[in-house]
Amino acid sequence: MNVPPPGPGPGPNPFEPPPAGSYGMPVPSSAAPPASSEAVAAIVCGVLAWSCFPLGFVAVWLGARARRAARENPGRVGGEQLALAGMIVGGIFGVLWLLFWLAYAGFLVFAIGFGVFHK
Repeated sequence: MNVPPPGPGPGPNPFEPPPAGSYGMPVPSSAAPPASSEAVAAIVCGVLAWSCFPLGFVAVWLGARARRAARENPGRVGGEQLALAGMIVGGIFGVLWLLFWLAYAGFLVFAIGFGVFHK
């Protein structure tokens, strides 16, 4: 004779719906503030700086302004991490472009000087 083992005891009725409001995640009391337009502009300028020399430095400047605004008004202005990412990417591309232009100018000075003084 097969007798099923006893269950854990009286539990919730599987056919009874859960109490109201128990579905899903709890609603946060305050959502994170939206990213500032300067933070978005900083990341856009940072990404576009690979093709345009001064945009890297514009991204660093806009990112610094956006981070300052986010720290001064944390409840109203967000996007501090986005601004930091724009500053990092823009700074890297800006420095690379600066090194390229300095090397190019040095090459021109060397080529002109070598051509003029070498006879």
